Amino acid sequence: MKCSLCGRRAVIRIGYAGVHLCEEHFSSYFERRFLEATRLLRMFERGERVAVAVSGGKDSLTLLYLMSKHADALGVEVVAVLVDEGIRGYREEKARAAEAYAKEWGVELVVKSFREELGFTLDEAVSALMEDGLRYKPCTVCGVFRRYLLNRAALELGAGKLATAHNLDDEAQAFLMNALQANLPSIAREGPRSERVHEKLVPRVKPFYFIPEKEVLTYALLHGIESPPVECPYIVYSLRHPLRRWLNEVAERDPSVKHRVIALKNALAPLLDRGGPFRSCRVCGMPSSGEVCKACQLRQYIERILASR
Repeated sequence: MKCSLCGRRAVIRIGYAGVHLCEEHFSSYFERRFLEATRLLRMFERGERVAVAVSGGKDSLTLLYLMSKHADALGVEVVAVLVDEGIRGYREEKARAAEAYAKEWGVELVVKSFREELGFTLDEAVSALMEDGLRYKPCTVCGVFRRYLLNRAALELGAGKLATAHNLDDEAQAFLMNALQANLPSIAREGPRSERVHEKLVPRVKPFYFIPEKEVLTYALLHGIESPPVECPYIVYSLRHPLRRWLNEVAERDPSVKHRVIALKNALAPLLDRGGPFRSCRVCGMPSSGEVCKACQLRQYIERILASR
């Protein structure tokens, strides 16, 4: 197929827009959307430090690349944060990629590990959870601790924002999961950017919020951004896994369905209860919706199982 703008060989079809784009025009289109999202949604303030959450996957590496490339235009200082959960055969491969690219792009990379910060790896936590009937799924535990450590790292670095690479697909999947679980406060709170609702909760921004995963992947491939082809072994426990497959199957027949899912989410969010105000956890002092934050609750629960062995 030929590019709809110049007639050269196309590298991607933008189904929801009904156009084909060549490498040059697609890269320009992608970067323009990234920059417009940060500007229109006022994600950054000039002069502030931005912590970019990096996993070593293509999405987060692409975000780090664009943030470092456009740091001067955005008026920000960029630092990368990686959380090492301790997933054998997976995390070390992704971490090496993140470290190599951060060095190549001249970005400081800070690593927070479950082992050093919590006293156990995710592998050890999952092993303990299985002994107790797997009351909490691995992805739930991982997500709670990852968010906790990313926020703590951003605080320690003096970052004004924490940028994550969640894309349109991620957000559509998260909305469907929250809807199926009747988790209305999460639907109300999650958006392309958040406000500072607690002195120790660094606001999050998602520059790829309206960009489909396929486009992020295409941009990464065109710009030589590679990620080790390893998959987290715990993905099979996640509700996101089957929802992702189903949503992609629907999108094959209806390319704009993910955009409509996000439009529905954004229309519903202002009508829903966001939950009570955040307070300080009485154990660690970090933000919490209750007396004890979820991270401390899970940590104490896992420590009790590990101690009883």
